[in-house]
Amino acid sequence: MPKFYRPLSLLCIAGFTTAFTTAAQPAPTVSLSANSHVCNAEAEVARLAANEQLQEMARALVEFKATKYCFILPVAATVTKLEQQQGYIKFDYKSQILYTFDKYVLPGALTAQTH
Repeated sequence: MPKFYRPLSLLCIAGFTTAFTTAAQPAPTVSLSANSHVCNAEAEVARLAANEQLQEMARALVEFKATKYCFILPVAATVTKLEQQQGYIKFDYKSQILYTFDKYVLPGALTAQTH
């Protein structure tokens, strides 16, 4: 093997090793409080997260009757956190991608999933 190919091959091996190591990291889990206001549309939760008054009005509505985009999750739940956005999180709950506001994530509840 020519000398100039050796560093390139070592770099490729290091890149693949890093990719597999990163992919093997467990997803963090967080606990949500009981009666969390949860939405299934990111655009809706992003719009509500930007305005506290709108968020409270939307919660009052879904406490009365669930809407097309949002509902109340009645029980406390441990969920897999997928992303953190400004004012809300994206999470996986029972194989559904959902969104909730930061205030419903219990403090100190970030853990690593062990499977």
